[in-house]
Amino acid sequence: MKGASILKNNPEKILSEKKVSSEMVRIFLQLSDDLGVARGQLLANADIDPIWLENPKAYIPVEALYSLTKQLAQLTGNEDIGLWAGRAAFLNQTNVLKYLSAICSHFRQRLNMMPSTLETMGDIGETVVVKEQGMLRTEWRPLASLDVSGRYVIDMMLSLSQCLLNSVCYSPVSVPKVYFSYLEPDDTTAHQQIFGEQLEFDLSFSGIFYPVAALECPIIKVWGEKPLLTKDNLLSVIEKGGSDGFMRRLRRCIVRALPSGKMTIDTIAKELAISRRTLQHRLSERDELFANVVQKLRSAMAVRLLVDKKIPITEIAFLLGYADTSSFSTAFKGWHGCSPRDFIEKK
Repeated sequence: MKGASILKNNPEKILSEKKVSSEMVRIFLQLSDDLGVARGQLLANADIDPIWLENPKAYIPVEALYSLTKQLAQLTGNEDIGLWAGRAAFLNQTNVLKYLSAICSHFRQRLNMMPSTLETMGDIGETVVVKEQGMLRTEWRPLASLDVSGRYVIDMMLSLSQCLLNSVCYSPVSVPKVYFSYLEPDDTTAHQQIFGEQLEFDLSFSGIFYPVAALECPIIKVWGEKPLLTKDNLLSVIEKGGSDGFMRRLRRCIVRALPSGKMTIDTIAKELAISRRTLQHRLSERDELFANVVQKLRSAMAVRLLVDKKIPITEIAFLLGYADTSSFSTAFKGWHGCSPRDFIEKK
């Protein structure tokens, strides 16, 4: 791989300390079952203890994931397993996609709200959006060199991104070209089926290019089990006191900004196209403080999302702007006197 890896000096020692969500392993195991590979043999070859997979929230050594994907490719004789795993990962994010659909109106907002891969999946890499010469690209930046990880996680993340681009907007987002950091395979049929024919290999990074205009594409609204504005539904929680147009817009801006982890009163004021001072003045008129609005919103949304039991606690934490589940749990205990997990068990 031509691009510099984030691993430095002693990559083996550093890699041995890194962890990845067991959810990643389960996606490839699901694929192995469908491809007819004995799960026990695969786990043994990859040196994965099945006990690690009993807890869906567990994190396991990232080396185990890389070993498993290489073993799966070898046992199936199929180098395209990462491409198919990306599609499986997309369907496994259905509930998060519904959540984002409920509160986003355009693709730009949805991109801003995607939780960090490093935070939700672990130490495998980061998906970033880069603007360049009138185009955008969703670029995968791995934490391990290609010879350590293989191409399979790269393929998974690009395939997942392509599924999102094709599915969340009314009109599929056109993809004029796709870059891969590994050498061109002998057979690119699967690549062409997923990404189209404009493929380039052996480049310094892996990424999918698309027009800047895609940012303004409207997002498809996904119907849940209840209409979005029924009592106690997510949107009704966000838009509490809906007769006050300013507070409704403020809450929506906060919700969309939380997952970035960089939400401040200044960023929200900018999003509302007003000054920080004006925002504070309008809140003062309503006998409110910005920090209190944020915390009350986080508390109410946490309860609503936990009651549904559809989105994992880890993802709820990051969607609400917490750096980790421990920080979220501490905050939740302060609001409701129990941990998120205990709250779920009582419901």
